[in-house]
Amino acid sequence: MAFTNSNDFITGRKPVPTPAGIELVTQRFPIDMLVADLAVNTIGQFGILPAGCIPVEIRVDGDDVDSGAGAGVYQVGIWDGASANLSAAAADGGGAWGDTGAAVAVAFDKHLVRTGNNLAKVQPSAVDRRIGLKVTAAPTTPVAGQLGITVTYRAA
Repeated sequence: MAFTNSNDFITGRKPVPTPAGIELVTQRFPIDMLVADLAVNTIGQFGILPAGCIPVEIRVDGDDVDSGAGAGVYQVGIWDGASANLSAAAADGGGAWGDTGAAVAVAFDKHLVRTGNNLAKVQPSAVDRRIGLKVTAAPTTPVAGQLGITVTYRAA
């Protein structure tokens, strides 16, 4: 199942900044999540990794989308565009770039996603790629709220 809402970056109403040299670019991609969007294995597009760029760091932040004990776990990576999964292609890092780790019990506060080797393996692409988020463990008592992914990236 895909997310109900989108954002201006995904729809093309806002351009994604592209580095012109050696600088790092940091962009936050927010989406208003509905309760149905927080079900396990729900995946959707959050932002765009521009052509010719590779990610350096990712963070997940947002509202407390669980009014219960907090069991939500989320993975971030390149959205595969076809199924309910993140891309496993070698050029996209070979799988999820990282996850929020143990259940997130309180409101996010620039929560650094635990990353493995997949983030460092991402190769530049000639086309823009969609950044996705997958719910791998649903919140105990989900409530609507905004989540955001902040991606720092650079030209390859």
